[in-house]
Amino acid sequence: MSDERVALCPVTPDLADQLIGLTELDLTDDEAVTARLLGLGWRDWLEAVRGPDYEKTPDVPEANFISPQGHFVTCDGDGSLCLPFSYLYWIGDDLLEEDCWARTPGWASEEGAWRPEFDAHFDTVVQRFTDRLGLPDYDIRQPKYHSRYVSWRLEHNVLIVGQGDEPLSYHQFEDAHVHLVSRTAEDVPFPDGPRMRALLAS
Repeated sequence: MSDERVALCPVTPDLADQLIGLTELDLTDDEAVTARLLGLGWRDWLEAVRGPDYEKTPDVPEANFISPQGHFVTCDGDGSLCLPFSYLYWIGDDLLEEDCWARTPGWASEEGAWRPEFDAHFDTVVQRFTDRLGLPDYDIRQPKYHSRYVSWRLEHNVLIVGQGDEPLSYHQFEDAHVHLVSRTAEDVPFPDGPRMRALLAS
């Protein structure tokens, strides 16, 4: 028997402003991006997870940085940055035997929560960026698969608030994330591949 949960690490107003500021950078310039993130108080992932804050966390996702709020952020000079902020999942089976998010600094999990709560967290972040950037350029939904990508096409990069299958769980769970992607870098990993790249980056 599974136990449904939704986890959240909020995208605060300050964090939203930081992410928008990052869109001014060349996301393939690893040194410049790293310098900006560390200057904003983000921590190197390896150093952080070896410290006392994560001693009691049973399972920590691999990443490059940890935001001041506790998000695990992938950003390795490939022209993109991905910051998951919510997960829809269940515990009590072979895939996830305990609720690791409940014991992860900056995160909270809600027992018995499911899609309405997960969608509400997503909508909150979409509104946070809409308040700053205006209406999005695209709002792409695939109701059959519960996926949605809301995007703003900026001068150098695309800012996407995405929702869909979480790959590390073999697509059994879902996540919601903020994804910054270069409009010009070759082979940059756009969600949903080349067709979305052609739509959002051109």
